[in-house]
Amino acid sequence: MRASFGAKPAAAPTVGLSERAKTSFDRLVQHALAKALAPEGEQGQVHIAQELPRKPKEKKAVVLTIASPEFRLVLALHVRLDAEGKQHFARLNRVDAAEWSEQAFVDAVSECGNICVGTMNRELGRHFTHVGMSTPNLLEREALAYLDALGAGHRRLYQVSGLGLDFYATLFVSAFVPLDFHAEVETEAEEADAGELEMF
Repeated sequence: MRASFGAKPAAAPTVGLSERAKTSFDRLVQHALAKALAPEGEQGQVHIAQELPRKPKEKKAVVLTIASPEFRLVLALHVRLDAEGKQHFARLNRVDAAEWSEQAFVDAVSECGNICVGTMNRELGRHFTHVGMSTPNLLEREALAYLDALGAGHRRLYQVSGLGLDFYATLFVSAFVPLDFHAEVETEAEEADAGELEMF
């Protein structure tokens, strides 16, 4: 079975997202994925994909939610809990993979999803008054088919390449009100400035 998002798509909700809002969500996800998945000194390229590989090696997905009165966003980061995946996340965390327990590996994968969605949550907080994110959940890949029941008005599959190991992530966004906003992303310098303490 060759599938990108799972089962037959559900109908989109009656409340819509503007094309500008969809582009903004895409921009925020791509920025967050590139930042969260790239080890120090490396840079990944993120682009929109049409479908997963014919025989995907990713058996699990780290799933997190960002919710607000205006919308609900679910991001699923497809992950490989194999030797290659362990090597990548060990590099990402600057540790020796041989010294990592399986639980430490799983925890690092979940934390990567947490960092990715946390980056998005911070950016979305610039545009929406109340936004909050869930803790990460590690699910079987097949469980993602049930996310179609959300009736997402915007769905995307992203591929992250250039890191020695490709990654995929699926986005679902449902709007509860007509949604239109324009989001840019901070540069690394701006993010660093935002985290500095100013002394008086």
